[in-house]
Amino acid sequence: MLYIKNIRLESRWKGSEDLMMDLTRVEFDGTQRKVVFHGDCFEMHAVCKAMCCREWEVVISAEEYASGLYEAEIVCTLTDKACSNASLQCINRWYRVDKREDKSCVYLEENSCRIYAERPRVCRDFLCKGGWRLDSVFPANSAPPDWKPPTLTKETFVERLTEDMTFVLHPLLKVHTVFYLKPRNEIIFIKEMVGVCGKFNTRDSFDSPQMDDARFMALIGLFGSKEPLGRIYRHYCAQSTSLLTLKEFYEIVWLLNKHNVVLDSRNFKGMLGGMGGLG
Repeated sequence: MLYIKNIRLESRWKGSEDLMMDLTRVEFDGTQRKVVFHGDCFEMHAVCKAMCCREWEVVISAEEYASGLYEAEIVCTLTDKACSNASLQCINRWYRVDKREDKSCVYLEENSCRIYAERPRVCRDFLCKGGWRLDSVFPANSAPPDWKPPTLTKETFVERLTEDMTFVLHPLLKVHTVFYLKPRNEIIFIKEMVGVCGKFNTRDSFDSPQMDDARFMALIGLFGSKEPLGRIYRHYCAQSTSLLTLKEFYEIVWLLNKHNVVLDSRNFKGMLGGMGGLG
């Protein structure tokens, strides 16, 4: 997430008929992959279209939230959901201005701030003089309509796994239980993050006649040994009546990794003794 702070915003909106913007003030810096506006906010407003009021989180102080001046919510920084912790000392809470479905600030109207005179401190301190970073190297409309960023599919993930690779339990996450709903081919992980009040769940499609709730929990527990995948697979087969093939086991590793239950040991940068991992 991107925070808006430590910079200043100066803006007024008078309508496009009053804006005489010199396009030579817009600079594209290819080495830094960003666009720089050489002018004040009022002069650049016709081009930037209030970019600072879109997408980003507008985080306000506890005092501003308590004032009742803003439409805002209390959110857990770890789950991005409404905060349910009664303690005011929780370090994982923040206060942010509400957003519309398109992620723009609720106070943005026709590229102008509806409460500009009383805008939050974070907005008063904002400045974009350093330029805007670009999210993609594709020029507008140059990518195919169906283009999507490449992702590591289950098939590719499984193909890259070898018995000497090591996956470990997520150090900041605890799995309380697993519900495998076979008639619906659905699995639900009940989890809790360190420092977060309350449990949450993630779910996925899954189909394996060999697995059930207890076997899943037993298999997850074996990853606490920090052993290579081959050893975990053999340990599981030795202690369970489940006849998983190695490929089926790898597919479960993919599922557990997808839901952050287990992680590639290389994410820990050698702390586990230079174990192998997925590139």
